[in-house]
Amino acid sequence: MIVGDVMAPNPITIKLNDTLLKAQDLMVKNSIRHLPVVDGKEMHGIISESDIRSAFIGSVQAPRGDTASPLNPAKMKVHDFMTRNPLTVMPETHIEDAALLIYKNKIGALPVVESNQLVGILSVMDITGLFIDMMGLLHSSSRVDVVMGKDEKNLEKVSKIIKDQNLSIISVSMLPYPKDESKQVYAFRLDLCDTHTVVGKIKKAGYKILSAME
Repeated sequence: MIVGDVMAPNPITIKLNDTLLKAQDLMVKNSIRHLPVVDGKEMHGIISESDIRSAFIGSVQAPRGDTASPLNPAKMKVHDFMTRNPLTVMPETHIEDAALLIYKNKIGALPVVESNQLVGILSVMDITGLFIDMMGLLHSSSRVDVVMGKDEKNLEKVSKIIKDQNLSIISVSMLPYPKDESKQVYAFRLDLCDTHTVVGKIKKAGYKILSAME
């Protein structure tokens, strides 16, 4: 999956010479935490809720060349507090790479650009929503956690046991198994069902059940 499939297109933006007061009002009104800073569609930076908060608690310097009071949001300019040259991604960037950028750099959003033109924004919430959707967490479901060796044949065998019980697998995620590094925990999320029978079948096949939830 690529960023273009997940990003919010045509994001709300703010201009270089707009005030922090306007930026703050836009964020509150639209329930967002980041605003790309643009001139036309050309992106010059990004300003976040934390940038604005920092301006008021004195953790950044007063605006460059501005003699106005640094605590007057109606006179403080966005270009003095924004992050210049922020990290960006393109619409065709793989979502995994974008998520890694956000995680490693501890940022809340990535502007999405094409030929230096802003076309969207990807936030932590967008990625979280994608994860929740992929995991089926909003879908009424059951879960069975199975400890097995890392050989793909084990996954295939347990998946077949589940399907032979006419159960649908919504998703499978892998977690480390601290007691034995040669094994992993495979978390099978299934359509809502009685897991008693399938758990018995998996145990009979020689696998350890870590937990089962209906």
